[in-house]
Order: sequence, then structure tokens, then C-alpha cells
Amino acid sequence: MIMKNAPLAQYTCFGVGGVADILAIPESIDELEEILRNNPTNIPITILGGCSNVLINDNGIRGLVILTTQIKDIPQIDGERIKCLAGVGSIFISHFAVDNGLSGLEFLCGIPGTLGGAIYGNAGAYGGAMSDIVESIDIMDYKGNIKTIPAAQLGFAYRAAKIPENTIIISAVLKLKADNKENIKNKMDLYKEQRMAKQPVGRTCGSLFKNPSNDFAARLIEATGWKGKEINGAIISEKHANFLMNTGGATAHDLESLGNMIHNDVLSKFGIDLDWEIKRI
Repeated sequence: MIMKNAPLAQYTCFGVGGVADILAIPESIDELEEILRNNPTNIPITILGGCSNVLINDNGIRGLVILTTQIKDIPQIDGERIKCLAGVGSIFISHFAVDNGLSGLEFLCGIPGTLGGAIYGNAGAYGGAMSDIVESIDIMDYKGNIKTIPAAQLGFAYRAAKIPENTIIISAVLKLKADNKENIKNKMDLYKEQRMAKQPVGRTCGSLFKNPSNDFAARLIEATGWKGKEINGAIISEKHANFLMNTGGATAHDLESLGNMIHNDVLSKFGIDLDWEIKRI
């Protein structure tokens, strides 16, 4: 599906963002290849997954936006490995692994978004991260060519991976470990319980800032008095100070402005330059 002047807010967890000049939602790798091969070289390309960790500007995105959420299928199992397409939901794949007696994806059970996005940002929680389980990925460049890259070449770091520029993650092989289904399920249930107790539910993209070395962004935000503060519907959660939320009426500008004020205040008072975990587009 290809649309012109397409509103993007409906696809984002924050529920904000302007229009894309052109929005393409391919339903297969072949469709994605066709879109890329037919796209004029002078039109910029922006890749979006589940939009669970992005803040899209109110002015929208120029050029071609490709949403990868429909590039998905039933994952394939080969022993202790799972191969799946990048558009598969991260929560879905964690439950799929449990159903097949494979451990290693439990930490994803409460993280929204797609597998591709989780790899791109090296998503992690409860001591686990994508870097622990990714064996290799397949990428497609903007000319439609496909290449396999082993995990050792991805330069995984805290909430980051070195994905080659002008490429799209289209699939991945995950190396897991066989375990008793009940053991895996119990671990996932514990993670879900902890998440519900500590993190808010609603229009949010998770952690606002990355944790600085030997400290926590939430502690710094709370220490500067921003916990619970609101600007035009953009609010810092009372439940967790590192969660930026849209209560319904905020714009992308409101959300980003609140984040920037917190960043500047923490820098002024503690000399710590917080790094946005949410990707601003």
C-alpha cells in the first residue's frame, strides 16, 4: 500500500506527528524490494517499525516513509534457533518462543514494537538484551540488494547497534536455549508483574533518556523536581520519572519541549548530559 500526504500519528505510540509525503506499507520482502527499486534516488527514505520509540515532528517527514510492520510471517524454528521477519511484533515473538520451549526472549514480553526496531536499538530489560541472542541479520539496501551480517559485526552497545546506513533490517536469526515451558512462563510472568508495578500504561514510548554511567535517568529527573510535571498534556509520569507521556492533547512539540527542559535542568544542576533514548524524527 502506498499513500500520499499520509498522517503518521495513528501509527505511533505517542499518537502525534505530521504527515509523510509518501507512505509505503509493504506486506512482503518482495514488495519492499519493488518499492525501493522504483524509488527515485533523489527522494529521501525514512524507515519506521512499530513506532514505539520514536517522536515524529508535527511537520511530518519529507520524502518516502516505509513502515515495516506488515513484513511478517510465522517464525521458523531450527533446533534452538528462530528465524523471523523484522516486522514481527517483539511481544509476539517472546510468546512464540515460550510456546516452543525456547528461552532467551523473556525480557521482550513487555516491550512493544517490532523485532527490527528491537535489534536496531538493542532493546533490553531485566538483564537481557537483543545483543545476547541475535546470531545474524539480513538487511536490504536502498537498491533492493540483500546481505547477511553476523552479530559480531553489528557493534552492539547500550541501546544501540551499528546497522549499515541506507539499509533496512528485513529478518534475523535468534539463538536461544531449550528449557521447560513452565520455567520460561514463570520468568515472563514475573517480568510482567514487575513492569506493571513500576511503569505506567498509556501513550508513552518507554524510557525518555538512556541511563548515564553509574546512575539512573529517573533518579536525576526526580531529583530536579520534574516528576509529575505537565505541559499542555505532555507529562512526566508520577509512577516512573523517566517516562514521558501524552495524556491526550499534547503535540510533538509539547513532548519534545518538556524533554528538552528536563535535559537542560539536569545538565545545569548535575553536569550530566542525558542522551535521549527516544528517537526524534
